[in-house]
Amino acid sequence: MKKTDGTHNVLDDQLKKLDQDIIWNQKHKANLHTQILSNLNKQKSKTRFFNGFKFASSLVLCTIILVAGYLFLSQTILQENGGLTTGTGNSTNEDPVSLGSDEVDVEKSRETIKAVIEEEFNGPDEKYKELWEAAMEAQSNAETQEEFDALQETPVWQDYMNYMADTYATYFTENGYDNFLNATPAFMYSGFDGDYAMTASDMKISQNEHNPKMYQFTFLVEYKNANGEVNPYQFEGEALASEEGKIEKLQFLDKDDLLTDMNEDIY
Repeated sequence: MKKTDGTHNVLDDQLKKLDQDIIWNQKHKANLHTQILSNLNKQKSKTRFFNGFKFASSLVLCTIILVAGYLFLSQTILQENGGLTTGTGNSTNEDPVSLGSDEVDVEKSRETIKAVIEEEFNGPDEKYKELWEAAMEAQSNAETQEEFDALQETPVWQDYMNYMADTYATYFTENGYDNFLNATPAFMYSGFDGDYAMTASDMKISQNEHNPKMYQFTFLVEYKNANGEVNPYQFEGEALASEEGKIEKLQFLDKDDLLTDMNEDIY
């Protein structure tokens, strides 16, 4: 409030000071609020960082423990297997190899592997082809699961399954035979049409140096197509045999793609 003579009274000065204090307090309050929020954000960032750091450290520690445990177990197993091995098995008249309280019949295992190779690659097996064609024709008429289940009880399907069992089952353990039928599979090279022939030869079977139950092998297959052309094909593979010389697992590697050439000859 001003006087008419142009001078300020005391009340004017007090109001001016109060106005300045209010303005300063508002600015101070805003700055203080901003600073508090900034400090809170920094604190949260630090907390997240330390939590993440602790989690990462725990993960790294767990990984180190797992890797160390795996290396320790692997080394222990290799040492045990290495201590049990008495040779590579290149001789054809070795004594059985010790495997804990059991013994591995090396010669029996070799004979078993050789017999399976000869059954599979000396062919084709004409009896199997006949039974397989009859079984596949019957299966093509089974349109539901119930019809397929019923088919498996028929003579045509039983003859097919029994022939495979009579040919191969004695060479395998129970699980090994099932795996051979479904994964290898059995008679793979005998299921082709046309006039062709195969002969297996030059078989070399050796025992693994570190695992007495494991065997590596190579062999040659001479394939004669319908035109009378004969070509050699290299194969290799490995087998896992039980102490009694029965095969637990068997696989072949068709290095020169005989299967591909047989398909091309037919089609």
